[in-house]
Amino acid sequence: MKTLTSQYSESFQQETKMAKSIYYQNWSHKLIRHIYCLLNSDVDPNEKIAKILALTGEAYHIDNLVLLRIESSLCQIYHTWGVRDKNWLETFIEQHWFPLINCRQEHPVYQFCQGTGMSTESWEIASYKKNQHKYQLNCCILSLPLYLSEHFFGYLILQTEQSERSFNPEEIENLELITHQIAIAIKQVQWLERINKIELENKKLKLSSHNKSDYFSHVSHELRTPLAGILGFSKMLREEIYGTLNEKQKQYVNGIRVSGEHLLALVNDFLDLSKIEANKEELFLETVAVEDICLAAISIVQPKANEQNLDLILNLSEQVDFCTVDQRKIKQILINLLSNAIKFTEKGSVTLQVKKIESLLTFCVIDTGIGIKEEDQQKLFQPFQQIHSNLNRKHKGTGLGLALSRKLAQLHQGNLTLTSEYGKGSCFTLELPLEGVRSCLLSPDTMAQKLNL
Repeated sequence: MKTLTSQYSESFQQETKMAKSIYYQNWSHKLIRHIYCLLNSDVDPNEKIAKILALTGEAYHIDNLVLLRIESSLCQIYHTWGVRDKNWLETFIEQHWFPLINCRQEHPVYQFCQGTGMSTESWEIASYKKNQHKYQLNCCILSLPLYLSEHFFGYLILQTEQSERSFNPEEIENLELITHQIAIAIKQVQWLERINKIELENKKLKLSSHNKSDYFSHVSHELRTPLAGILGFSKMLREEIYGTLNEKQKQYVNGIRVSGEHLLALVNDFLDLSKIEANKEELFLETVAVEDICLAAISIVQPKANEQNLDLILNLSEQVDFCTVDQRKIKQILINLLSNAIKFTEKGSVTLQVKKIESLLTFCVIDTGIGIKEEDQQKLFQPFQQIHSNLNRKHKGTGLGLALSRKLAQLHQGNLTLTSEYGKGSCFTLELPLEGVRSCLLSPDTMAQKLNL
């Protein structure tokens, strides 16, 4: 009879133990699932950490939870839950964690700090005597390392004020899973802080760039006023309104005019670029004959081509007739491209070729000049960038021309590209949409995005 009773009792105990184990597994899985859902929610990462600590503390009947951040030789309290005695916390950190950072090499904390890839270990500091305030209190403390991808960066410390309380292996295993989720949440906080910092820096840079553009615009306007006076007076002298000039005087007056016009062109480049970067440049669209724009640009650079004995050729396709553009800006682009081509071509020809390719109207400026090395080609479209060559030293400039031309092209929803073979010549291609520009339908933000501002 005793044997049957004993067997029945043992069987009942095993079933009870198994039922408790199943209940605990279901309960712990539910808790982990809840924490996982919280981690993947839109809740602020700092709030996630606070909620995870609260759930953990309440579920496991923990009195105090402390998150420690350890970086190099710095140890700091990152988050706490349930801690009422701050003095105890500071004393505990000072006595038990600061020494561990500089401990012997075989200690797990040292190995984690050095990133040796050691597997996670959890250990208990049992029956720790709290005697800083002249009274005794036994407690159980469990410390779990925080790490991601073998990168150790702190600890989760769990403390109970019950001397008989101990963490069993199943609890430690589940708490390690929770610690991993907390580590992910901490990294989310760090990423969010980094993103916010980058966004703040970007805002500062945009504001600085905007202020710079406004300043350039203001200075350019201020420079144009006296320049207009200089050019006006030089014209009056050249026309001999106030008396005749000898040949030497005429030569000097003409030098004033040429230098003034060159300086005015540079100032206008600064002004146009600053307007585009400040999103203040506007297009004045009109339907014009393509041939008229090309002939107007060629007439301006023809004297320079004649001086260098270069053939300046216009090759206009019969299919090309009219386009809807800002005439002044397109002419400005063509003059810049043609001037550069003439500047860097010592012999041969410069050709302006215009044709339709699918939905695009293309203007190709082709020269037989020195060509451009592949590594230098992208530099040309950056503001204030110039390639180094013997010809470039003869012809000084700001390095704004091509950068400005590309931005004007993009303002028309087009583009400016380059193909070149060093020593044989270059081809700059201006592409414009045939159906016309729809910039009036674009918001300032969209236009800025198209211009990569």
